[in-house]
Amino acid sequence: MYYDYPELYYRIYPKVIAAVNEHLDENYSMENITKEQMEKMVDDIYIKMVHECPEIHEDPYERRYRGRVRAEQRVFYGRSRILRDLITILLISEIFRRNQSFYPL
Repeated sequence: MYYDYPELYYRIYPKVIAAVNEHLDENYSMENITKEQMEKMVDDIYIKMVHECPEIHEDPYERRYRGRVRAEQRVFYGRSRILRDLITILLISEIFRRNQSFYPL
């Protein structure tokens, strides 16, 4: 079976590959990547995505018409947070994929 990935994947994934190539050398391992390096790569990719699709940085008016108390009680996940999480998942996946090619099972 063949499934197409969402369009957003095709916009983010090349940027993930470029970030890994740019920020990490050939001898890296998952254990040696710092939290700061990971955050820097996510920030760089997120900024590139905002330049490409400015609407990503604007959260929808989801809370506008709801009662104030109800809206303050639940956690709000805006577009930017969801996109950052997706970028992080793709980064981790790409780093693990590359590490497996260095260390075959």
